[in-house]
Amino acid sequence: MKQYLELVSHVIQNGTKQANRTGINTISFPGAMLRFDLQEGFPAITTRKMAFKSAIGEMCGFLRGVNNAAEFRALGCKVWDQNANENAQWLANPFRQGDDDLGEIYGVQWRKWPAYKQIPLSNTAAIEQTLSNGYKQIAQGEEDGQAYVVLYKAIDQVRQCVDTIIKDPGSRRILFHGWNVAQLDEMALPPCHLLYQFHPNVETKEISLTLYIRSNDLGLLYPLEESAQYAMAA
Repeated sequence: MKQYLELVSHVIQNGTKQANRTGINTISFPGAMLRFDLQEGFPAITTRKMAFKSAIGEMCGFLRGVNNAAEFRALGCKVWDQNANENAQWLANPFRQGDDDLGEIYGVQWRKWPAYKQIPLSNTAAIEQTLSNGYKQIAQGEEDGQAYVVLYKAIDQVRQCVDTIIKDPGSRRILFHGWNVAQLDEMALPPCHLLYQFHPNVETKEISLTLYIRSNDLGLLYPLEESAQYAMAA
C-alpha cells in the first residue's frame, strides 16, 4: 500500500493535465510501475471498498471467454451491465447482438482469438502445414489473378501459455494479448489491461507476471487479482 500511495502522490505532483474522450481532464504520468511479491500478501490495492467476490467473478468470466453481461452477473459480477446496456455508443453499434451483449471483449481474445491465414492456392506445403495446426479452410478466392484460400482457427492464448510454462519454461514468449486491432470496433469496451507476460524461474520454481495497462484510474486502482509484477501506464 505504501508504494501505491507514494505513486499516487508522485503522479499528482509530477503528472500533466490532458483532455480525453470523457470530457474530464486527467493527470497523466505514463510508464509508472508497481511491483508486488505474492509471498508478502495478496496485492489488492485500492482506495475504495473492494468488491472481492465481484472481482473473482469477473476473472472467472474472462477465463471462460464470457462476452455477455448476464453471464457475468451469474458469476456475481455486475460491473459490465452499464457497458452492455447503457453505453450509447455501443447501443448504436451494429455489431451489438441485443441485450447484455458485450462483443469481442477480454475473454474472447484470451480464449478464442480469431486467426486467419490467406495462402496462395499454389503453396500446398503452407496449406497442409496450416491445416495440420488445426486451421480449417473457410473460403477461396482470387486476387491479382492468383487463387488463394482462407483458413481460420480460434486460438486459446491462455492454454498456449500454460502449455509453454510446462513444456518450455525458459521461453521468453509466454504471453497473451487482448488488444485485437481488427476487432476493437466490435467491443463494448476496448481492453485496459491488455498484455500479460509470464516469467517462470525454473531454479526457484516461481512465476512472475508482468501486466501492462494502457489506461487506468490510478486513484481508484483496481484490485490486482493476477499479478506478481504490475507495469502500469497511467
